[in-house]
Amino acid sequence: MNFGWPLANDAYGKETALHEVGHTLALPHEHQNPKAGIQWNEDAVRASLGGPPNNWSSETIEYNILRKIPANEIAGSDWDPNSIMHYQFQAELIDSPAPYNQQGIFPEPGSSQKDKDWMQKFYPVLESNDYIELKPFISVPLILSPGEQVNFIVKPKNSRDYKFQTFGEADTVMVLFEEENGDPRYLNGDDDSGSEYNALITHKLLRGRTYILRVRLYFAGLSGETAVMMW
Repeated sequence: MNFGWPLANDAYGKETALHEVGHTLALPHEHQNPKAGIQWNEDAVRASLGGPPNNWSSETIEYNILRKIPANEIAGSDWDPNSIMHYQFQAELIDSPAPYNQQGIFPEPGSSQKDKDWMQKFYPVLESNDYIELKPFISVPLILSPGEQVNFIVKPKNSRDYKFQTFGEADTVMVLFEEENGDPRYLNGDDDSGSEYNALITHKLLRGRTYILRVRLYFAGLSGETAVMMW
């Protein structure tokens, strides 16, 4: 992960790193939580973030700040103004609610307790019976809720390139790991959220080794139906 500038001497370096790692774990911006209830002074927001140091376009401001994430696309807590995924905002950018339109929003440093609780819920410790064995050329249908994850174990019988792909109208993130001394080591991943294509990974697997494939659903309309296959 490249942050574009050194974080060691940045007053918010640790928070920046935690925030961006949160995005890699599929956490959205907390100020865009549909349960937040923030009423923005939109003109002030656009003027502030459209100038230095951000210099964001109107479209970027809309996407990163003003847009509320649809409620059926998220799973999580009520609004947490101390979340590591929440930006700081001056009072003049907020019309309501009180007291934030008077004192602004300045999250406490580090991950909040709600952040930690929900990450443990999203990424629990897995037992051996939590894994489904994935075999070549067998499509596995999945019915998942937004934010839900399914875990596969892969034990290739031949050393060669394999493809892993999701199917259906679903936004998913798919990540491949190799089991190394009992721990998963990242190999490859793909994220098809917000696009028309399906997540696809091509990677060489070696006979005699054990691999783990994780598939997490962002959004799949009303059905939550998708499928995954390797070949």
